[in-house]
Amino acid sequence: MSVLLEHDKQRSVQSHLDELTWRTTLVFASISLLTLAWSFTVDEFLETILTTLKPCVGDCLNVYDPAQWSAVRWLTCLLLGIFSTIPLILFQVLQFSKPGLLASEYRAFNRWLILTTLVLIAGAFFLVQEGLPRLYQIGFEQHQQAGLAPQYSAVDMLLVAAYCIWAFLVVVATWNAIAMMGAFGVLNVQTADYWRLRLYGVGSLMLTLSIPEHAASMLLPLLATYWTSSELIGHRWFTKTLAVHGVPSVRLDGEGRRRRVAMVDCSCEGANTHYGHAQVKGCSTVDVISLCTDTYSRSKLLEHVIQSRITDVVITGCDGSPCSSAFHANMDKLEVAVHGLNLMSLQNIRVLSPHPELDVQLAFATIPSLFPPNVSETLLLNLIEDKNWLREDVQMLKLDDTTTWGLYRSANDIVIPACRTTGL
Repeated sequence: MSVLLEHDKQRSVQSHLDELTWRTTLVFASISLLTLAWSFTVDEFLETILTTLKPCVGDCLNVYDPAQWSAVRWLTCLLLGIFSTIPLILFQVLQFSKPGLLASEYRAFNRWLILTTLVLIAGAFFLVQEGLPRLYQIGFEQHQQAGLAPQYSAVDMLLVAAYCIWAFLVVVATWNAIAMMGAFGVLNVQTADYWRLRLYGVGSLMLTLSIPEHAASMLLPLLATYWTSSELIGHRWFTKTLAVHGVPSVRLDGEGRRRRVAMVDCSCEGANTHYGHAQVKGCSTVDVISLCTDTYSRSKLLEHVIQSRITDVVITGCDGSPCSSAFHANMDKLEVAVHGLNLMSLQNIRVLSPHPELDVQLAFATIPSLFPPNVSETLLLNLIEDKNWLREDVQMLKLDDTTTWGLYRSANDIVIPACRTTGL
């Protein structure tokens, strides 16, 4: 089963396939009609393009293979049909992908699609009008200096131009994707390798499979330039740590399993007086308004859990039971254990806490699935000895004690609440 976001609905795989089918059919039908429409005016379009690209005066362009020219002609019709359908394609892609993306991923994807499209159109126009004519002119002058009589293949000239535009699209799309994901917090030191593999892998595959045979020697320098430039552009985000969340360290539990812990600093809509003090070394921290009532808070935590591969979520204010069943179901699907420090229970037995950060550290050290009894005891003793000068007494609460009214402790007492764990 998959993880459901707050706005998601439980749908069968067949319903997704049906939606994909009719959206794809609509796009293909539109492209087919526009391709047919462009076939009546494509000759004038190709004549204009060749006139712009041709570096020589007179009849220096030839068609050596009429069948290949026909293929290029229909390929041009198809490309023009796709370009004409870009608004419809963008709309359908965004609508279909929205339910499967996190909020930050969707914003980055939306901006990436729009910006890449605009840059592609502007870049293609510049290449056809300025870049490629100058490049062909340089080659023509070199041929003249060598004493050669230039006779160019119109088909090869168009194919090289098409590949240059295609390579430009792949490179710029990768650069834009890196910039957008970095700007919206999707790309960071924790997700860098994940996105490197997907962006560079897909881009390199596209460049390799589409390069013309007579330009195969340029593949290696092209790929090296593609990787190097992408690394330079994305360096600031590939090495960026999450300022809000921090970076969770890998720790081993009593059974030797690798654990990554995230502290959920929940204000409980202002009821949790320990809010703002959930800073535990080696743990990331997610500040939320209310995990049990606020949709955005749950989505924010879920995004961090997925991106940082969290194995344990520690809620500060409550014991985790007020959270919705959908939240616990998502944590179960991700194999994430949910722990509750239940620090709001201390407000029933102690009016003020001069050192709320100590309450967080003491409660954290009692999590049974993270710390065996002997380790937990050692951690508690070290914390108590370290703060020995401020205490009057030490009180270890049980689960039943946290809900008992009438039990009062001094503000300077060290009170250790009981921790509740669900999942795993």
